[in-house]
Amino acid sequence: EKYGMDFPKREWSHRLSLRGSRRTHEGEIGHRISGAPRSTRRWASLRQHVSSSHDGSKPRVELLFNTSGSKASTPSSQPHTPNTPRTPHTPPIKKSNWEMARGSEIGVAPITGRESVTEAATNVGITQHTRKCALSRFLSSLCGSHHFKNLQVEMLYQRYFLRMNQSNMTHVLGLLVGLALALGLLLIMKLMLTGNQSLITLLQRPENLSLAITLVTCIVIYAALVAAISRPGMNEIWLAGVSGAVLVTLLALQVTLSIHLARLHEVGRENTSDTSFFSKSKDLRTGGPLAAALMVCFFIYMAYALLPIRLRHACIAGIVFSAAHLIGAFLLYPHYPSMMAHLLSSIVVVGGTNVAGALTHHPRELAQRQAFLETRQCVEARLTTQRENQQQERLLLSVLPRHVAMEMKADIAGKPKDTMFHKIYIQRHENVSILFADICGFTSLSDQCTAEELVRLLNELFARFDRLAAEHHCLRIKLLGDCYYCVSGLPEPRPDHAHCCVEMGLDMIDAITLVREVMAVNVNMRVGIHTGRVHCGVLGLRKWQFDVWSNDVTLANYMESGGIPGRVHITKETLDCLGEYYEVEEGRGGERNAYLKDHNISTYLIVPGDTFKGNITNSGIRKTFPANSNVSKEMRVMGHGSQHGKQTKLGFGETIEGEKDPEDEVNEYLMRAIDARSIDRLRAEHCTPFILTFRRPDVEEKYSRERDRMLSAYFVCSGFVYMVVVVAIAITLAGSVYFYVCTAISVLVIALVNGILLAEKNERVPKWVRSMALQIFENRIIAQSIASIVVFLTFITVLSPLITLIGNEACVNNNSLPFAEESSDEHPSVMRVPTKNINAPGICDYILFCDLFPVLVMLVMVTCAVYQILTSVFKVAVLSIVVACYLGVSIYQALNEDDVEPAGRWLAGVLVVFFMACLVAHSQHTEATYRLDFLWKLQATEEKEEMEHLKAYNQKLLANILPEHVAAHFLSTVNSDELYHEQCDFVCIMFASIPNFSEFYVELEANNEGVECLRLLNEIIADFDELLAEEQFKYIEKIKSTGATYMAASGLTKSTCDMRDYKHVIAMADYALRIREQLAYVNEHSFNNFRMRVGINIGPVVAGVIGARKPQYDIWGNAVNVASRMDSTGVLDGIQVTQEVRDILITKGYPLTCRGTIQVKGKGSMITYFLDGPRDNTKSNQMDITKTNSNNNTDATEKTVINNSSGAV
Repeated sequence: EKYGMDFPKREWSHRLSLRGSRRTHEGEIGHRISGAPRSTRRWASLRQHVSSSHDGSKPRVELLFNTSGSKASTPSSQPHTPNTPRTPHTPPIKKSNWEMARGSEIGVAPITGRESVTEAATNVGITQHTRKCALSRFLSSLCGSHHFKNLQVEMLYQRYFLRMNQSNMTHVLGLLVGLALALGLLLIMKLMLTGNQSLITLLQRPENLSLAITLVTCIVIYAALVAAISRPGMNEIWLAGVSGAVLVTLLALQVTLSIHLARLHEVGRENTSDTSFFSKSKDLRTGGPLAAALMVCFFIYMAYALLPIRLRHACIAGIVFSAAHLIGAFLLYPHYPSMMAHLLSSIVVVGGTNVAGALTHHPRELAQRQAFLETRQCVEARLTTQRENQQQERLLLSVLPRHVAMEMKADIAGKPKDTMFHKIYIQRHENVSILFADICGFTSLSDQCTAEELVRLLNELFARFDRLAAEHHCLRIKLLGDCYYCVSGLPEPRPDHAHCCVEMGLDMIDAITLVREVMAVNVNMRVGIHTGRVHCGVLGLRKWQFDVWSNDVTLANYMESGGIPGRVHITKETLDCLGEYYEVEEGRGGERNAYLKDHNISTYLIVPGDTFKGNITNSGIRKTFPANSNVSKEMRVMGHGSQHGKQTKLGFGETIEGEKDPEDEVNEYLMRAIDARSIDRLRAEHCTPFILTFRRPDVEEKYSRERDRMLSAYFVCSGFVYMVVVVAIAITLAGSVYFYVCTAISVLVIALVNGILLAEKNERVPKWVRSMALQIFENRIIAQSIASIVVFLTFITVLSPLITLIGNEACVNNNSLPFAEESSDEHPSVMRVPTKNINAPGICDYILFCDLFPVLVMLVMVTCAVYQILTSVFKVAVLSIVVACYLGVSIYQALNEDDVEPAGRWLAGVLVVFFMACLVAHSQHTEATYRLDFLWKLQATEEKEEMEHLKAYNQKLLANILPEHVAAHFLSTVNSDELYHEQCDFVCIMFASIPNFSEFYVELEANNEGVECLRLLNEIIADFDELLAEEQFKYIEKIKSTGATYMAASGLTKSTCDMRDYKHVIAMADYALRIREQLAYVNEHSFNNFRMRVGINIGPVVAGVIGARKPQYDIWGNAVNVASRMDSTGVLDGIQVTQEVRDILITKGYPLTCRGTIQVKGKGSMITYFLDGPRDNTKSNQMDITKTNSNNNTDATEKTVINNSSGAV
């Protein structure tokens, strides 16, 4: 499998997924320039590898409106700039995942990474000509379908959308089954109460038979669809097919119900014997175009809000429903009185329902896509941070053993403890073998190589040693220039530790022999091994390096110094552990090393066996490699041919070819999470039943503070629905004072609220208005209160005509008079209010309102449903009040009417009740989805924050292992250099040692076998490290500390190398004085007499990292060697500097004393100086004025001192 995942093949084989063609950028541009049509596909496989384009850039995640209605999905790898096509040789600009571009096909500038997700999702470009009006563009964008430009992300969202709506679709189908059963029961009751004919006879009538067949067919289809969506292989295409089947059944049900209502109305007119207007009006109440509009609005809103289909498809379904209703009104009610009023009202309510449904669907889908995109970004950020953490962890563990690194990380993450001493990370290990190895003749080898070749040679040589150490179960401890030492038996004890060290030493000699053969340079390896006890860990606070200390370590070091090149030198303790496995001979180490002689150490040399692998001739090498090959290529004979890249050299794996693409990793993670996600299970785990509040109060509080970015869209939609209600009432009924008062108050409130909300980001409105809008957006209680007021005002407006029409159940007998009677014989106590309908003089307002009232109630329910900010429980309460009021009015009307056909009113009641049930189910599902989306994003955010905390801890640890710029180099994915090395031209190097610490270090039971001695050394080094945190020492970088020797350098980077005022040299001089003072402070409080010796030099160095699996930063060069000699040849409590350092410091006012000429190993005679104390600023200013004269006079004096002291030295 491409992604290494074992998903069931059946799941993918049932997806209608066509693998899109892998096009390069040039192909895209060619299509655009030529204008040739492109064959595009809407559905693409989630496993389509979109990164096959030549640029290698990440696929972009974009939210786009496809307004053309085509099924084309622009590939994610298309160029960013549409107006200026790139040539095939121009590489595209790389963008990050969440820098969502608006697309090159839409001619809009790409979105930057700083833009919010909301803006990126809403400010999507629309392909339109400028001559089109704003309304046309708005309608095009509203009816267009959202989709992510990245096909993989779109397919992931569709899969997520399927999982979220699969259970909801089951509930919708269950409600539809209940609706069909209720309508069938209503039909049976109506037929049973009609006349003296049998039920079978009545069912045989065409209008009854067609309705019965339709209802039975719908029930069967719905049951089959429930079984279909419950199957495991359900996918997005199946879900779309189920939605299409539901729409077809609803259309059929609408047509048959319309025919049935029209037939009832026609039969009522034919059967009446009274031709009076009152008698006709009773029959007119049984159904008309407005009565049929009720179920049309029901089905239209269901298509928009409850069915999981795209907005474009919902608009098509709404138009089809509306057209069928209007055509049916003309065909089925040709002689209906007041036809124009009914048609106008039907057009208004049906059209308004379509727009309200679109305004409900649009923000809901946009919010869901935004939530999905934000969650994906959190997951992507989390995985990105996780990858970085893995890199940091591998780099960290390549330098420090896991148990030490984990302990340090835990201490960094925990609260700091106020203790007298710094924590020391040291452990004691018994029965280990220590190996020291030194390259003999390294100086002659370095003279034949450039700086880059030298670093490359050391890196590849020590890389070979690291691999040998891993093979022989040895733990490399540290690299000291050309010295390599390791320990076997750490961190886990091994019984064969001595054998492992001997094999390691023999293989190291073989490797260096190969170098000698290849380079034709007299180099060799001197190896010393001793077995005993060690203390291992790290000292100090900065630039941690795992190290070992003990008297046995010191002895192993001297064993290497007293050894013979090309031979393995071992002690008696090591030989005792080896048994008779190796042939040995007397080593006579005391003849070559004073320490071994003074301590009477018996030594032995391992006799090389048949395993010697160094017999490779020069001719063989020359045949393998060209004559002009550099050191790196020649060293590939040692097995480095397959090692490429800094990731391999840092222990990041043997190859990076098998690494997953970050985009694929994010998509796979999301796909697994989506497949494992069940909305019902998550709702049961995290939410309370029905109320849907989170079980955890802290999560509920966070959700209550979550800003609903679609709040203004809800109020705009409710305002539009209110205008539909007002227009429908105005067209159908005569105006009244109550209606006008309610309308005026409601319009004022709704317009004010919408104006405030829409002005939130408008800089031209007063600040206090924007502040009010911000309060509404950020405070859910305020927003919910205002939404409740809008719903209440809409419902009051709907009820206002009842105040006028409640007594007009009957109209006058005279058709020609448009006024009703003032009283009635049947109801003498009820005052009749004369009403007049300007639209239909032949019918009274009350009859029209009987058909219009349930439609208006349904619009009120829609107003409540559009507010996603309202909780589902609150919606249930509001909807229940609205439906109860409607049913109460209907029951009151039925009780005060005689001999009126109740079928139409029963049908309206059933539709209103089931519409409420659908809205309750919709609100429950929507709120559950919103809450679980929030929970998913919250969990992803928390995981991302945890990874960021872990990253911070790792970065802090890495900063204490490698310099910051070096660690950034190795962790960067952009830099492709195999090795890190740089030439630094003017570096100041300092070596500071405590020579008499070895006298202080003793291993006794009283001091925990030397641990307490190391604890004091740790305090000294930690004090030195803490001084580096001061601002004046920012130029200084600690290199390492080895034993009681401290090494630091300044001027390693351009920002820290001051060639004008030499601030980095001054900082090093001040630092040397400060650490000398600090050691005196430690002596005073620890009752010791430690004495420091410091050496300082300046010059060019090579800085780099060597070591394949354990990278170590170090500096090399003649300047480093001289600085080390300034330390080793110095005097106690003295700071010895070279002539170059003196020339700089003397001009800055530092007091220096000339020591004279001394002999330096490898350099001969050198004139050195002692730094006596801190500088005198006054003298420094005078020195700047008389610099030339002062230098001349000082030089003359120094020559005299040198001549007088040369003999004594």
